[in-house]
Amino acid sequence: MGARVSAPDGAVLGRVREVAMSPQDDAQHVSALIVRTANGDRLLSPGKVQSISRDAVVATGGDPEQWPHLVSSEGMLLLDRDLLDQQIIDINGRKVVRVNDASLIPEAGELGMQVKVGDVEIGTRGAVRRLLKGVAPRAAVHAFSERFAPKSIPWGFVNLIETDPSRRVRLKIDQERLEKLHPADIADILEELAPAEREAIFSGLDEEVAAET
Repeated sequence: MGARVSAPDGAVLGRVREVAMSPQDDAQHVSALIVRTANGDRLLSPGKVQSISRDAVVATGGDPEQWPHLVSSEGMLLLDRDLLDQQIIDINGRKVVRVNDASLIPEAGELGMQVKVGDVEIGTRGAVRRLLKGVAPRAAVHAFSERFAPKSIPWGFVNLIETDPSRRVRLKIDQERLEKLHPADIADILEELAPAEREAIFSGLDEEVAAET
């Protein structure tokens, strides 16, 4: 978040305010970058991205005024709002962890660039980046954080925790990955959660799995 968005000729178009996913349609890829421009928040499709890094995005989408307005974030999973600094379940490690950062990986697709979430950072490196964000220059923060060993989880092993039942349905957030664990492991994970989160996870489990947990 905060990466500068520019045109191929170097003209600055805005800055990335959020990264949006639509898990009900595609649980792995980014659906849009929400870019703060001089004329409000606009949606930049990954297909109109030429290159992307932690600090900079080059867009081929033309005039930002032609990009769609962000009317509502309903139906979107926003990485900064809904994932960073939030608890998730690490299916591989069978434990509850807090997300400090997430990596985005560009891919060539049939309709142009695609951007997928590669992994989530749960260690000191990501925590340092979040704590120093806006306090020191981005390059300095990146260089300092590189002193710490990475500790991350592939996106495929992440089980989201959503306490709002309507959002769980709307975003199609299920517990399919969690249900593959042994009931005893699921029970141990539930014990780590606050009551509201525990209820959200338990109510989303398959009835047979829930009965054994």
